[in-house]
Amino acid sequence: DLAPDITRQRMVAEGTLHPPATFSGEEMTRYCNDITQALKMTPVTAPVCNYDDNYGWCAYMHWKESGMHIYSWEQRLPSFFSIDIYTCKVFSELDVIEFTRDFFGDKLLELVWQEPLFNKSTN
Repeated sequence: DLAPDITRQRMVAEGTLHPPATFSGEEMTRYCNDITQALKMTPVTAPVCNYDDNYGWCAYMHWKESGMHIYSWEQRLPSFFSIDIYTCKVFSELDVIEFTRDFFGDKLLELVWQEPLFNKSTN
């Protein structure tokens, strides 16, 4: 741990949606705003969304405590999304999972998550 005095937490949650459901830019904006409140993060900017025909939607939410990215692949069946949260403030992973399940409701086909391990240097 190169900086044990700095709090860092990261979580990746990925899921699929029942066809024909997708995770649109409008929904990503709502997800970003709502999870900001659920995790008690401090927004720095509004969510920023982009779209690419080859990939789908992506969004970024900047928090005082760091931020999150969302990516969706709506051209595949079932549509797939990936949510990457990185913060300098501790949060509950279960809160993220509960929020995400509630957000998608019956559209959610499958949801998986993990907290990535940081690589340890051998130097």
